[in-house]
Amino acid sequence: MIDSNKRVDDDWKKRAQDEKAKIAQELEVSPDSEAGKAAGDGSSPEADPMFPALVQQIAYPALMALGQIPDPRSGERILDLDLAKETINLLAVLEKKTAGNRDPEEDKMIRDLLRDLQMAYTQTAQAAAQQAAADQASGNPAE
Repeated sequence: MIDSNKRVDDDWKKRAQDEKAKIAQELEVSPDSEAGKAAGDGSSPEADPMFPALVQQIAYPALMALGQIPDPRSGERILDLDLAKETINLLAVLEKKTAGNRDPEEDKMIRDLLRDLQMAYTQTAQAAAQQAAADQASGNPAE
């Protein structure tokens, strides 16, 4: 039985596929890159095509919680610093636990993403704290 009042949001699937394609494109190795040379000598671990997708699945909620991308259900940007921090910490655990088992592209991807998320979290948290202080000083309570 199908509920005709139920709203189905398939747009998130397209966005997720687009994001996966973008990450895959970014991970393609150019022939003159150091990573490409290392992959050819057999000394580095073989790339797992699912690793970028896993990292993306973990990072996506952090980006949403930092207001970097809109919530796919509502289309609105949210700010949830606790969720962002938990998600970034989860990504850091993945980075630590997979150390030595990633190829150079995967290593660069997860380290760069983790660094960028940590910076975005710090900047967003500072901005939120400044806004709360300004609201308190002007007598406008935070919502």
